[in-house]
Amino acid sequence: MNVYLLLLIQLALLIEAQASIGEGQSLENYLWEQTKEIRQQALKANLIYGMKEKCLDPSEFGGYMVDDTVYCYEGSKSLKIAGQRSGDNVTLQNFLEMESVTWFGYWEWLNEIWHINNTEGVRLGEEASAYMNHIRNVAENEMPVYTILALTPCARLWPWLGQQLGSGTNNFGLYTSWVETNLVPGSTGYMEYQQHVQWAYEEGLVTVEKALEIYTTSMQFEVEFFNSVERCEPSQCNS
Repeated sequence: MNVYLLLLIQLALLIEAQASIGEGQSLENYLWEQTKEIRQQALKANLIYGMKEKCLDPSEFGGYMVDDTVYCYEGSKSLKIAGQRSGDNVTLQNFLEMESVTWFGYWEWLNEIWHINNTEGVRLGEEASAYMNHIRNVAENEMPVYTILALTPCARLWPWLGQQLGSGTNNFGLYTSWVETNLVPGSTGYMEYQQHVQWAYEEGLVTVEKALEIYTTSMQFEVEFFNSVERCEPSQCNS
């Protein structure tokens, strides 16, 4: 999707959404509800559809995973940048630095699998590149806690997708192992992200409007990244 069209969609969503949170509702749960239509798009996106129907071209999957490997590397750098900008908030700084190390570990694991020596030699897809640039822009220009918020849609969306697909129960052919490893219904890692964001919101450091803008953009980029692979049809399957 054209980046400018994506921005128009985001603006329309922001105009339609009421930037007010119900009594007793956390900020992240509010954002999750406001983006429910986008996560339905994610469920129908090319990568997820191809795994569900067992027709995803392995070459398309490989291209996605190479991009995702670089995404982990760049995500680690963005988290480190945000941590360095956290000032005297030691709790937030430590969390961002620990997450940076964790994400670097994802990069090291994946680059062994996909034989990537360095990121400079990878010609990234437009969708992955735009997504990484969004996260980096937040890390460099917004309050550091917004970087956690920008990464929350991925952390919460993937377990939800696993639940919808029946990860751990259903068969996805060649992709069963990947689905069961990555789309884990019981994963609650996003909740730690949520706690830091909620604290910042209650302290008046995060606004609903800015949070909705960043969260919506990240969720939409999840969809675009999934759709960066070519859509397949079940008739293309060998079995």
